[in-house]
Amino acid sequence: MKSNSNKLIPVTYLTSYLYCPRKFYLEKIKRLPQPPTKQMIEGRIHHEIRQAFSNNEKDLILTLTKHANIENEFQKLLNELIHLSFAENTKLIRTFSISTSELKSKIIRAMNQDIELRIHAIKQTIQQGFIGPELWFNLKPKYISEHPLSSENLGLKGRVDRVMIEGDTIIPFELKTRGVTKIFPSDEIQITAYAMLLEEHYKKSIPLGILEAGNKTHEIPITEENKIKVLQLIEEIKNITENPPYPSNFAKCQSCPWQIQCESLGQKKPDWKD
Repeated sequence: MKSNSNKLIPVTYLTSYLYCPRKFYLEKIKRLPQPPTKQMIEGRIHHEIRQAFSNNEKDLILTLTKHANIENEFQKLLNELIHLSFAENTKLIRTFSISTSELKSKIIRAMNQDIELRIHAIKQTIQQGFIGPELWFNLKPKYISEHPLSSENLGLKGRVDRVMIEGDTIIPFELKTRGVTKIFPSDEIQITAYAMLLEEHYKKSIPLGILEAGNKTHEIPITEENKIKVLQLIEEIKNITENPPYPSNFAKCQSCPWQIQCESLGQKKPDWKD
């Protein structure tokens, strides 16, 4: 891995490594083939649609008039993008027996809050008399989905699920499909890493990020302690060896598909207690 130390590390690598360094090594460094799952394909399609939505949003806003039915325009755009993505992924959808109607409903439910936030901001800005390019320029707050960021300085890159920008206030959002009963250290690390990328990109201090899952939102403070952890994880990944450490508890190993390959790496498994 040292020979690749100049390459930018995806933020998602930090959470994968944090979950289990050995699993990370086998999947990301050794590149052992892992068969795609239905969940992985659905997630990929969902992200493609979110990215396309973000890419087309500005053009849509520029066409809006004072009397436009904004809700209908946004839903029309989303439906068109879903239809296009499903058509482009027909083979995968059939291979994994994915119900397009169920997946479409999931995607619409997941994006409804995103759309509602945008519509609220657009209506407020139109009421101030702004239309066309001025509407986009004066839109407050402005939301960006799938915001790509990279930093040679940090050695890090990633896409933030959603970024809210309003004046000097910039807030990264991490959107999870799981329900949140508690915030995991990996959640804090992921939000912090995105905040660090945003701080460098916009030259603004970011005091908090938001984890959004199900119908709940959780504010996550961006602390210096977590920033140090992010930097430490980046260095550990850059210098990972062929015999990385085991995860912090045995429960993670029970359903791992790499148990045999993991044991072949060497190092005796710790004597964990259930």
